[in-house]
Amino acid sequence: MNSPPTPTFNLLHEPWIPVRPVNGDPVREVSLRELLVDARSYSRIDDPSPLVTVALLRLTLALLHRALRGPNNLEQAAEWFRNGFPAETLETYFQTWDDHFDLFHPERPFWQQKSAKKEPEQYHWSLLSPELNGSNTTPVFGTKKRAEAVAGKSAVETTVRTWLGSTSPAQVARLLIQNQSFALGGRVTGASDSQQGGPVMSKALFVATGPNLHETLCLNLLPYPADMAEVDRAVWEWQAEGQDRTVGAGVPLGYADRYTWLSRSILATPEPTTPDALHTLGYGAGVARVEDTDQGQSLEPMAALVSRMVENKPTLMPLKFNLEKLVWRDLQAILPEPQNQIYVDAKGKVIRVPGFAPLTIQNAARLLEIVNDTAHGESIVQVHAFGQILGDKAGKTSAFRHESYALPLPLLQDWERGGRHIDAAFKEAKLVGNALMNATLRLAAEVVSRGGEREPHKDDVRNLAQTLPGLGAYWAALEAPFRGFLAGLDVPDEAAAAWRESVTREARAAWAMNVQGVGGDGQVLGFAFRPRRTDGKYQPSPQGILDRALASLNAAQRTNSTAPEVPS
Repeated sequence: MNSPPTPTFNLLHEPWIPVRPVNGDPVREVSLRELLVDARSYSRIDDPSPLVTVALLRLTLALLHRALRGPNNLEQAAEWFRNGFPAETLETYFQTWDDHFDLFHPERPFWQQKSAKKEPEQYHWSLLSPELNGSNTTPVFGTKKRAEAVAGKSAVETTVRTWLGSTSPAQVARLLIQNQSFALGGRVTGASDSQQGGPVMSKALFVATGPNLHETLCLNLLPYPADMAEVDRAVWEWQAEGQDRTVGAGVPLGYADRYTWLSRSILATPEPTTPDALHTLGYGAGVARVEDTDQGQSLEPMAALVSRMVENKPTLMPLKFNLEKLVWRDLQAILPEPQNQIYVDAKGKVIRVPGFAPLTIQNAARLLEIVNDTAHGESIVQVHAFGQILGDKAGKTSAFRHESYALPLPLLQDWERGGRHIDAAFKEAKLVGNALMNATLRLAAEVVSRGGEREPHKDDVRNLAQTLPGLGAYWAALEAPFRGFLAGLDVPDEAAAAWRESVTREARAAWAMNVQGVGGDGQVLGFAFRPRRTDGKYQPSPQGILDRALASLNAAQRTNSTAPEVPS
């Protein structure tokens, strides 16, 4: 009796990467080779999951670095931008490493690692997807937890398998790459200790994009010096060399190593009789990594560094997404002179700690400056931000985020032509936002104390203030005016004036919501407008706190000066 053929799914030749063609045709799947050879034919990689989209882009950048051993410098990157990648060099690399891209190779399955156990634990394929099963705790859509509720923990794998069934090799490949990049930290079955998350588990990743995928790749393909190219390895390369990286924590060797880090030992196992339908996979601990912050800098090219207080010391940390605010409020972090975080020490000394813009955004600005010297290039750069927002417990994903911003190119190249105006705009919005928050706290104190009849408890004041919607509405309403402000920076004075009008309007609207939220009747209006003296000291009314900030904002507009600095 003949045995069934060995399953195979070669990522260089099989369609599996979703792309959107530039001609407007529907999204379709292409092979990794086709993606690179015909990159100008596609506008972008376009998976429903933002994590998959950016993880596939990172894989593609790693492959280009290793296949082309470059770009050596920005000039070579500009040549590739105009004329395309060296086709023969790519084809030679594809032929050399062809079988290493087989998802089901019996000895070298792509970006996977066999377990040392004779009978490794098997899990349903949905374990790779944080939308479905997450890590060891609550996933976004709760399949695993719902299965436990229905069938109990002992039968959860069988129940999930019944609900979700099998999936295709193409889907497993996409989820595998996503998981290696964004794996959640925590306990992994078979490991003695909790495991690190993936290299970009909780970082906000910034990518510059062009009108087609080829230009996007060039914009984010950093100069690859010869000394890095010599030691760097993508995962398929160092595994082929037989390296053992399981002992101790390692520092990524270069960009390709970082982009293809083996965060988990995963092994996809197709059914012998139905190789196109995959049910289970092995899942275990991967290669430990020295964290970026332990080195005092971020080696992650797509991340921005911002200053945060860690153990009472200003420390540069990768910017993360936040459920409470969109990334536009931290957009200074990607500008040529990233935002200064301002601290005041115990002696009153002001300390400024500058951040560090993502290398990908710095690279895109410099490359476009070269390209635009010889051609009419884009004056607007699309910057996309991708990331995962963690929950309050290890192993939990709260949300994914994908945001995009159209930024004038000079904004990314010249602080004086754009960055300083954005810095001033954020300070103005923050000044008014702080005043709105303080006014809301004062109003809550007046309401809880009944106009000063009794001493309010601070917890009661805080709890009431947190129920009022104004502050959140204020920041949410400013997103659209901010995009308009960015678009109008070619005439900065007019853009700044329109921005201040928006800040004033939205602050007034937010304050009205808060007043209405605590009753809005005559008594509440009295609390809102009545100043008081406490221990002989004059205290402005809650309304007066906001009015003073808006008066300062309008004075800045009349004098065409920047807003005062607001300590963090």
